[in-house]
Amino acid sequence: MFKELYYWMYFYVSKVKTNKTPAFNAYVLICFLNGVNIETFFIFINYNLKLGGEKFNAFYVGGGLAAVLYIINYFLLYKQRKDIFDKYNKLQQRRRIKGQIYFWMYVVLSFIIFYIAVENLVTPTIIKQ
Repeated sequence: MFKELYYWMYFYVSKVKTNKTPAFNAYVLICFLNGVNIETFFIFINYNLKLGGEKFNAFYVGGGLAAVLYIINYFLLYKQRKDIFDKYNKLQQRRRIKGQIYFWMYVVLSFIIFYIAVENLVTPTIIKQ
């Protein structure tokens, strides 16, 4: 699934004429979206299990796991980019449209759900001076 998301991210990023490294930029953007989803997951965990306080911070835990995900995605996506591009360039038109729809749903819903989670489930901390 993430290989196809990476392909579509590359497809759209490569259309930017000033972009000199679309494969790497697509990798970074996919990792960023994965990180947003991990952060959202830990916000829900923190809210539902009432782990709040200084001992558990969803942003630190989620950020740490997102960093690990960057490394994993480097080997699974970026290093295998030629094979991924070859595979998904050969898709039939109907399948390509379905893949693009899923890609845009993933991108848009990732940001919407993250925004809603942060806005409604994260309590602001008071800065102590």
